[in-house]
Amino acid sequence: MTSVFIIFTLATAALAKGVIECNFLEHTGPGLCSGAVGQLLIFHLTVAVNPDIVLKKDNKHMILKVKNHSVTGNNEEYESFTNGILKLGKATKRHSGDYLLEEYGSNGNLLKKINVQLEITATVSKPAVSQVCLSPDLMNISCSSEGDAVEFTLTLDGHLLLRTEGCSLRQSSGTINHQTEDRSSVSSVTVSLYGQLTGHLMCHVGNNVSRDETVVHLTNCGEVSSVCVVTVAVTAGVVSLLLLGLLCLWIKRLRNQSRPTTVDEGNGEAEIIYSHVRVTQKPRA
Repeated sequence: MTSVFIIFTLATAALAKGVIECNFLEHTGPGLCSGAVGQLLIFHLTVAVNPDIVLKKDNKHMILKVKNHSVTGNNEEYESFTNGILKLGKATKRHSGDYLLEEYGSNGNLLKKINVQLEITATVSKPAVSQVCLSPDLMNISCSSEGDAVEFTLTLDGHLLLRTEGCSLRQSSGTINHQTEDRSSVSSVTVSLYGQLTGHLMCHVGNNVSRDETVVHLTNCGEVSSVCVVTVAVTAGVVSLLLLGLLCLWIKRLRNQSRPTTVDEGNGEAEIIYSHVRVTQKPRA
């Protein structure tokens, strides 16, 4: 089986920048607040002076309680509460949930009750793209990314190959086998294409809080005649490309040396002498 295997990855994804501000002041019914992991999370609870309030999560976890100017609650859940503003620090997935705010008057009467649903989403990582030549006429292209609710778009020289939207799939005309996986917040798609296609393949990933893309150049599987496994990291840049070029030149030189040669024995017949070359590569430590 002829294989070309190329992987583009990014070692570390940066945390999302920005602020998530959930407003409990303007909602007359259930509200929705959303943001990305790593963003600063702030709740605007009340504008009342010296209010009596209770804030619970999922109707069971006490986050904050203020009564008669005394502030109590689970200090591990927030950083500070000042002038009706609650700062919870950097958002994590555990902050997701249903929050209930109850505000009381000085006479103990309930003034308002507000529900806000908070959804914290993990940002997508830079997609890893691989090409595997199964034969001169068939290749598999895979793209994977970490994150929540990842949506994929694959294009070849600007022409749409595949697009996922939530749980649905859209694809261009032609035969494309599609597979998806979702394990530990890692999603991937795989398409099967004609092995002699070339061009710039782009994998674009995104969700409601982030997006990223990777572009690779497809190799013609019909021009590959030996098993070649290459791994390239995006962060390696020019150095990796130079090493890749040297490796390909080395393999080409070895193949030329392995071609059969003829020896003329003087009787008009030629004896074919074969040389055998084995290329091995030690796995990286």
